[in-house]
Amino acid sequence: MHRSRRLACKAFVALAAFAVVAVSQAQSAYPDKPVKVVVGFAPGGTNDILARLIASKLQERLKQPFVVDNKAGAASIIAAEYSSKAAPDGYTLFVASSGALTINPALYSKLPYDPVKDFTPVALLGSFPLVVAVNAASPIKDLKGLVEAGKKAPSGSLNHGVGSSTFQLAAEILAHDTGIKFTHIPFKGTAPTLNALLAGNVQVAVLDISPLVPHIKAGKIRALAVTTAKRSPVLPDVPTVAEAGVPGYDVPIWTGLVVPKGTPVEVTNTLRDALKDILAEKDVVAGLEKIGMEPGHTDAAAFGRQITGDLAKWTAVAKSAGIHAD
Repeated sequence: MHRSRRLACKAFVALAAFAVVAVSQAQSAYPDKPVKVVVGFAPGGTNDILARLIASKLQERLKQPFVVDNKAGAASIIAAEYSSKAAPDGYTLFVASSGALTINPALYSKLPYDPVKDFTPVALLGSFPLVVAVNAASPIKDLKGLVEAGKKAPSGSLNHGVGSSTFQLAAEILAHDTGIKFTHIPFKGTAPTLNALLAGNVQVAVLDISPLVPHIKAGKIRALAVTTAKRSPVLPDVPTVAEAGVPGYDVPIWTGLVVPKGTPVEVTNTLRDALKDILAEKDVVAGLEKIGMEPGHTDAAAFGRQITGDLAKWTAVAKSAGIHAD
């Protein structure tokens, strides 16, 4: 009888050990098939370039294909909805712009996803400034001159080319902080807005840095200021808005990696551990600098706080300016 009990105990211990090993192996097996990396913009843009850079590095480290899936349109709503409804198993990642997670909720009364309830933050991949820019032929030489022009404008405002709702809200914060007004002229994206600025059809535009740099260096566009708290390494001679006379102004645009809520912590830890090293690699840092971005971080809690903080900020700006998208 005692012998039977001893044998049963040994069998139980062996089974328990096997179960622990099996669970450990299952957890460490991620990923064991291709991973989809969803982007809410068309190929060739800043977010797409970043997503492809990160995907290739994750593929190298985790030994499975990381395939970028562009679901462009509707201000990233299509991509965000798709990602939020994907299985929470780590095989659908969303490279999300700050617009998708913090600006759309400020502008749309109804969205098919919730940026906080439907996603788990993994890592902030990178951030970049917008640029307050005018045509090089403009009499406006600096941000102080822009404010003076705005206050003297016969119409009471300056024509501002709008490439996206994000850019419009950034301009509204600037207008609020300086006491000027903008008449917003909408365009379908950055490219047509930039063309209007180059043609002199709008007086000023707040645009993302990457497409502006070649025109700034060619002497066709004048950069008055960048919207972040620190100067951009891509445009080191261009002051920040705060340095140019608007204390406290800081409007960075960022891109982060999130996964559907409920994704196992072992999976998010695997991704986070890989990204911690990836974001520090010299070629990644150089690649981000090429598109005007600074590397982010893998502090998920801090990233989560940034999402909720930006949500509150943009919602207040949109309400104050009376801006909505529906």
